[in-house]
Amino acid sequence: MFPPVDSDHGPSLPPSDVPNALPLGMPATRKLSAHDLGLVTLALLDAEKSYGSQLGDRIEALSNGFYRPSPGMLYPVLGRLAEQGLITQQREGRRKYYSLTREGSTYLTEHHASAQQVRSRLDSAGRKLNALFADLRHSLADETQAMPLAQELLTARMDMKAALHESRGASPEAQRRILQLLQETIARIRHEARE
Repeated sequence: MFPPVDSDHGPSLPPSDVPNALPLGMPATRKLSAHDLGLVTLALLDAEKSYGSQLGDRIEALSNGFYRPSPGMLYPVLGRLAEQGLITQQREGRRKYYSLTREGSTYLTEHHASAQQVRSRLDSAGRKLNALFADLRHSLADETQAMPLAQELLTARMDMKAALHESRGASPEAQRRILQLLQETIARIRHEARE
């Protein structure tokens, strides 16, 4: 949940409190935690006001197509940010525009390094996705299959990293079985790549 309000100090959630985060901060169960999505949202609203789906477009562009938050992820984050006074909502015609408040600007300044880290992770994942897409595009007969396959491959790689991260506390016997699985998987991947 992004960020709880401490009545004495305002909103706060140190990045280390993000549950199941991988070493570089990528959540183990989804592409962005609500906390990280909140930071990116604040950073984007610092540049200019936006309505909800426009924020989704901007996040997708920031990540080079890697990530677009679902409405079920984005709108609850926007609601929490508004409840905490970090953003305001203003209806213009049929659209509800969101803007950063002074409190939101202060919060973003205090958490600038974390926001930059999230943006860097999104950019890096987007570059990896586009590199996979470029490789696949030339080798597939149907070019339209390249992006979905690239997305699945990148997601599988991230899931593998998450599974390995989650296994850190396993018993020595389980670690040996995991090692054997990894060695077998590496050998099979190398065999498949040669064909």
